[in-house]
Amino acid sequence: MTELLTGLLQETVSGIALGCIYALIALGFTLIIKATEVVNFAQGELMMVGAYVNFFFVTTFLSNQGEPTIGIYLLAFGSSIIFAVAFGWILDWVINRPLKDEPIFSVIMATISLSIILRALVGMIAGPLSLVPYSPFGNKILSVGGIVISVLDLSIIFSAIILVILFYYFFNQTKWGVAMQATSEDSVAAQLMGIPVKRVYGLVWIFSAIVATISGILLAPRMSLLDTSMGFLGLKAFPAAVLGGFGSITGAIAGGIIMGVIETISMGTLSFHFEWIKEMNDIIVWIVLIAVLMVKPDGLFGEAKVKKV
Repeated sequence: MTELLTGLLQETVSGIALGCIYALIALGFTLIIKATEVVNFAQGELMMVGAYVNFFFVTTFLSNQGEPTIGIYLLAFGSSIIFAVAFGWILDWVINRPLKDEPIFSVIMATISLSIILRALVGMIAGPLSLVPYSPFGNKILSVGGIVISVLDLSIIFSAIILVILFYYFFNQTKWGVAMQATSEDSVAAQLMGIPVKRVYGLVWIFSAIVATISGILLAPRMSLLDTSMGFLGLKAFPAAVLGGFGSITGAIAGGIIMGVIETISMGTLSFHFEWIKEMNDIIVWIVLIAVLMVKPDGLFGEAKVKKV
């Protein structure tokens, strides 16, 4: 019984770390859909591009310095964020602005096409072989009460908490954050009140690219391998955003953590004790999603929209 409880706690901590990454990706989905009412199906590929760009900067700086240091990782991280800002701004001009008044289906197809293009371009530039990403923490672990926790997982959880706090402060205490909330509520009314809606949309895409890049940087060392299939993990974060409630930042965080814990426990303890669960590991999160939506169609933290006739 003690071993079972220890195993569950071990997997829960690991699942929270994985769930934090899902939560950040889901946050990217939520930011764009709140402002533009469009689902960006290329969010996973934005994460993959960010991971590759960070790997490029790390290897470039390593070749100049000769040995990995915290300064190199921080410099690569900062360079990757600058790239994310530029990339998000470009995506706003290429996808959002030209298709702003077009049917939603057209914009969704554009994001799907973008995901395919990004996957192909990265494969052409980086090559077909998987890469081994660098980690500033190596294989360092901590042991607490018999539970082994990797320093990498702790850094992921800590980074996610810091990022959520920063986003909360930005959205509630800054002028542009309030403008983004107003635009998401009613873009026409916001524009009549003098809010530069186009700039707000651009800012949303930039923030989405930044969140995706940070997710990729955190996830790559945890996967141990870096390849273009990494973008498909964005699809796993999609049910997390739906579970929490589309348009809810709190829901995106909660949905991501719930999905991460469920996936980790189902692949570990539950698969060990119940053979048939092994066959359901790839669909377990979708089963949970359907079960929750049957009870709460708008998600755990979503708000039902009332249409006035």
